[in-house]
Amino acid sequence: MFSDYPYVSGTTRTLTEHFKETAGRLSAAFGLGGEDLVVDIGSNDGTALKAYQALGLRVLGVEPATNVADLALEAGVPTLNRFFNEQTADLIRRDHGSAKLVTAAGVFFHLEELHSVCRGIKQLLAQDGVFSVQAIYLGGMVEKSAFDQIYHEHLCYYTLRSLQGLLAQHGLEVFDATVKPIHGGSLEAHIGHPGVREVSPRVEAMLAEEARAGLGELATYQAFAARVWRLRDDLLAALRDQAARGRRVYAYSAPAKGATLLNAFGIGPELVQCAVERAPLKFNHLIPGARIPIRNEAETDRPDAYLMLAWNFLDEFIVKEREFLSAGGEFIVPVPQVRVVGAEALAA
Repeated sequence: MFSDYPYVSGTTRTLTEHFKETAGRLSAAFGLGGEDLVVDIGSNDGTALKAYQALGLRVLGVEPATNVADLALEAGVPTLNRFFNEQTADLIRRDHGSAKLVTAAGVFFHLEELHSVCRGIKQLLAQDGVFSVQAIYLGGMVEKSAFDQIYHEHLCYYTLRSLQGLLAQHGLEVFDATVKPIHGGSLEAHIGHPGVREVSPRVEAMLAEEARAGLGELATYQAFAARVWRLRDDLLAALRDQAARGRRVYAYSAPAKGATLLNAFGIGPELVQCAVERAPLKFNHLIPGARIPIRNEAETDRPDAYLMLAWNFLDEFIVKEREFLSAGGEFIVPVPQVRVVGAEALAA
C-alpha cells in the first residue's frame, strides 16, 4: 500500500501553513540550530521538512512510497526511500548522527512495526532530543462523531493514556501534550528520555480529562456509534432532497476518509455523480466501493452543491470557493453534524 501512495502533503495550503507553524514553534521551544538534525518519519513529499530547511537545519526524511519520495528528492529534501524501523534508525545514526528532533505527523497510527519503530526512535534520539508525534486524537473523533477517520491504513487510534503506555514500554517519557486543530483534532505529544525534561502539568490534566470523558469505557463508543447512524440518516435526507429538486451534487476532493463515509452510508453515483480533485495521482480513478469517478477539478463543470468529504479543510475551501458560494452554490458538510453552507459563510 505504501509503495505507491496517492496522498501528497503539499496539496492543501492549510497543511503547508500548519507544518510551517509547527517547525517554527518546535525549533524555538527546543533550541534547535546550527547542525542539529531533524528526522521526519513518513515524510511524504517533504512539505514538513522544507519548513525546517528554511530555518537552516539539517533534515532527513524517511518515506517508503517511492512516488512521493521522488517528489521530495526533486524538491531538494534529503529522503530515504524505506520504512522507518529499528534497522533504519541504526542506519541514520551511523551515517548522520543522533537526531535532536524526530517528528511523526499523521503517520504514527499507520505503523505495522510499532515496537520496532519505538525502539528505533529511542536509539536515534540525542540525549536531550525530542520526539514530536501528531496523530488524530481519539477524544476528538468521539466528540465530533468523526467515524470517517477510521479506514484501512489507520491501525490504531490514540488517547494520551494509550500513547503514554506504549512509549513507556520502550523507556520513553511523554513530557508535554496538547490537542491541535489540524485534521479535525490531533494529539501533539512531546517525548524524550526519562527525567531529561520537566513534565508539563498539561499531561496530567489531559489524562484526567480523558477519564472524565469516559474514553476507556465501552458505553462511550456505543453512544458514538448511535450518533454516526443519525449522521447517516441526516446526510441521506439532505442528498435525496438535492436529487428531488433536480440539483447535481459532486464530492469536493476524494480523501480516504470519504471512502469510509460513502460506503458506510451507502452513497454512490446516483446521489453524488463524481468527485473533483486537485491531486493528479487521483485523476481518472474511482472512489473504492462507492465507484464514484474522480475528475480533474480544473476541467470539470460546476455542480449545484459539493459534498465536503474533506470537512477538516472546510475553512480553506470556503475562502477558495468564494465565487461559487456567492453565486448560490452550496457545501454539504457531513461531520460533526450535517449542515448546508452557502454564501452566508463568507462573512464568517
